[in-house]
Parts: sequence; C-alpha cells; structure tokens
Amino acid sequence: MFESCKICIAGLPGIGSVGKVACEYLATALESSTYKSFFSRVFPAQVMVSDGLSELLHAELKVPKDRKNMLILSGDAQPQDVVGMHWLAAEILETLKEEKVTDVITLAAYVGDTKEKVLGVASDFDSAAALTQNKIPLLRTGAIGGLNGLLAGLAPLHEMRGFCLLGTSSGADLVDIRAATSLLEALKELLHLDLEISLMEPETESPVEFAPEDLDMNYR
Repeated sequence: MFESCKICIAGLPGIGSVGKVACEYLATALESSTYKSFFSRVFPAQVMVSDGLSELLHAELKVPKDRKNMLILSGDAQPQDVVGMHWLAAEILETLKEEKVTDVITLAAYVGDTKEKVLGVASDFDSAAALTQNKIPLLRTGAIGGLNGLLAGLAPLHEMRGFCLLGTSSGADLVDIRAATSLLEALKELLHLDLEISLMEPETESPVEFAPEDLDMNYR
C-alpha cells in the first residue's frame, strides 16, 4: 500500500494527546532529527518554560535516521481559530509537497461506542478500501476536528493522499497511553516498521507540558 511512497506521519495535540504522544514516541524510536520548525502567530499567545528557558509554541517536521521515505510532524499546540487552522495546514502541506511527499497519515483520538482499538479514514475510495484490506476498520460517521483532520482532508488539494488513524479513547485521561499505543501497533503493521512498542509506557511517563485549561484540547 505504501511501498513506493513518501509518507508524512503527523500528530498534533488533541483528546488524550493521543496523536501527539504516538508521533513523538515514533520520532524518538526512529532517531529523528528536526528538519523544519513552523512558528506561527496562530498558535496561543504564550511560551513554554523548561528549567528557566522559554520557547515559542511551534510544530516540528522531523526526519527519521536512515529513512528517506518518511517525515514525522508533531507540535506543541493547535491554532486558536478556524482561519489559523486552514492557514497553517496549507503551509505545512505545501512544504510536504515540495519534499515530494505522496501520503499524509495523521494520528488522532476517537471517543465513541466501538469495540475497535483503531479506526481509519481516507480521502478517496480506493485508499479507504486499502485500509480495510490492511485490517483497519473505517470510521463510518463523525467528524475529525483541528489540524489532525484538516491535514488529512486537505491533502488531495495539494496532490497527496490523506489518511487519519484514530485510536479509541475514553476521553477521560489527559494523556491516553493505551490509545497512543494502539495507534503505534497499527502503524507498525501498516508500514512494516521495526518498532519496539513495549518501551512506550516508560518513554511517556514524564508529565505533560501543559494543562488543559491552558490550551484548547478539544480536537481529535
């Protein structure tokens, strides 16, 4: 399905930080280095502070070591308004197009009544059929908000295929490790990755960097 493709896997903050946690674990596990940072006025008006040092909110595009066919995108926050969402999504997708990316796979959370650990969405019929052939059931109805939805949905307008994988979450946890792990397991099978998922929990024990009242987390 993705054998001859160049893929960008993206996960921005949302419910349970599911996509963000999965993406950042993947970037660490694959020994990724930062390729480009996206700073924008559409992010919340604050800086993150660690050990007395401040840093602007931003998104980072990373390149895994020894993997020329993959990029990983994660970020500190979602834009604050709809216009900002579309503006930043377009900037990111244009960058990916310049890098000859063919497929954008976003990671997010699904809160709902289902027995499935992971659900999938694609931007065209053939791609959706390919997900089901790879044992990823489809989300039949609903909506995916924020950049995790927009990047997948707008990808065809930038000549790329768009996918979103959603890890089932209760929505009650600030950081849902179980749902993020389910996404990594699905990615491992889908992309044939040599990935040690059993290390997931120790890698993500550290406290989350922001509180829910500080940033809008109401996106999948």
